[in-house]
Amino acid sequence: MNNYKVGIYLRLSREDEKEGESSSITNQRALLMNYIKENKLIFVDEYIDDGVSGTTFNRAGFKRLIEDIQKRRINMVITKDTSRLGRDHIEFGYYVEKFFPENNVRYVAVNDQIDTFKQENDMLLFKSAYNDMYVKDISNKIRTSLWIKKKQGEFVGAYAPYGYRKDIYDKHKLVIDDEAANVVRKIFQLFTSGISISQIADHLTKEKISIPSIHQGMNRGIKSSLFGIWTTRTITDILTNPTYIGHLTQGRSKKISYKSKKRIHVPQEEWIIKENSCPRIIEDELFYFANHMYKKNIHTRGRGEDLLLKGFVYCHECGHRIGFRKISSKYIYGDCNYYLKYRKYHVCTSHSIRYDLLEKVILDEVKRLLAKEDMNKIIEDIYQQHIECYQEKLRKRCIFLKKSIEMNLKKLDTLYEDKLSGFIDGEQYIRVKEKILLTNQKLEEEIILLEQKNTDLVSDFGKKNVMKLTHFMSFDRNLFGSLIEKITLTKDKEIHIYYRVNCNF
Repeated sequence: MNNYKVGIYLRLSREDEKEGESSSITNQRALLMNYIKENKLIFVDEYIDDGVSGTTFNRAGFKRLIEDIQKRRINMVITKDTSRLGRDHIEFGYYVEKFFPENNVRYVAVNDQIDTFKQENDMLLFKSAYNDMYVKDISNKIRTSLWIKKKQGEFVGAYAPYGYRKDIYDKHKLVIDDEAANVVRKIFQLFTSGISISQIADHLTKEKISIPSIHQGMNRGIKSSLFGIWTTRTITDILTNPTYIGHLTQGRSKKISYKSKKRIHVPQEEWIIKENSCPRIIEDELFYFANHMYKKNIHTRGRGEDLLLKGFVYCHECGHRIGFRKISSKYIYGDCNYYLKYRKYHVCTSHSIRYDLLEKVILDEVKRLLAKEDMNKIIEDIYQQHIECYQEKLRKRCIFLKKSIEMNLKKLDTLYEDKLSGFIDGEQYIRVKEKILLTNQKLEEEIILLEQKNTDLVSDFGKKNVMKLTHFMSFDRNLFGSLIEKITLTKDKEIHIYYRVNCNF
């Protein structure tokens, strides 16, 4: 035993801190030093990772331990238990079953009574698997708890979405960060005015506006070469986030597993959205128009010609997009994408059409109808659609608020019964009662405010876009998109135009 040169490894994660003093670095050290003394071993050094998870072996103290093993400075490693060395079953097995034996290192986990020098260590890998399963179980419980909070409209992220900050009185609620919120509004205004996402990113970078991670003081660890530069991914995430219209949206990304910090984006249908649960920064019509144009643009980037109709034209028979491709140096043709992809299975038909002819027919038709129709009537129709949509949202919000008031009054009745039954004392009753009544007062004030808004529902945004169309010498994609929902092309080359407003054409 006297020939063993010992390195003791001490680790404490934030989760372990909750277990109390027995898991502290000080107590681990005392336990291991006592073991060394009792067994008359040679102490060489200690290696510490304080506040580091056992699910990763990428730890400064552990790395130094490995380096000293390779330098033959130590040939024995002692920990309090196997979980201190690490909780990842695969990597734990590599070090204990392969790396340590190959380097003639003896490993001892004192409390688990594990000693690789002895033969009775059948429980070693079982203990490692148990430690791994413990982490997985904790991860699942935390994930379930967070999912419930998200469904209830409580914010659970480490950092608030850009444009917001956490309420200092309730970390599960968001309040508007005026400086960042103005940048968010600017992004939506630029995009809906026809500026591309990449141009917006360049503009914000040139203006030296801090990117979200810098503005929010995030600890990013290793910084990429793009750190400090606005990227199209950041702009896209902002443009497509319903949180900005008051619908708290969480779960847009997730870790690939409990063992990895790498995150992946989640499909939109899997997002957790709680309507009317946070302050709005963007008005509904601006947000939905921006997303309407984003969806039209998403499949048209990086494909050569910048065409007005890209993303708007669909096959009338199968519903797939009509894709436009440059066939010769002179002409661009449109064909059903579904047909081109699966033509050998004889699905659909080509729908082949020259782009310049299609665009001319559509623009001539739109301009003819706009010139023929009473523009005031079109604007009135747009007003009416916006008003009806906004009124419906106000109505739903008012219903939600009134139900919340009713539920609070029921809680008050239950609270009074608890007081009569002696479950709570008079002081507790008064304190909770005042809190409930104050909450109801705020809800009633919001209802009054919403009812006042119902008297003035003019949409300047819709008006401005359509008024621009009265000067239709030329169309850009956003102006075009403010009027056109989609266009379908039949196999017989019949064109159907679907307008976003009820123009009675």
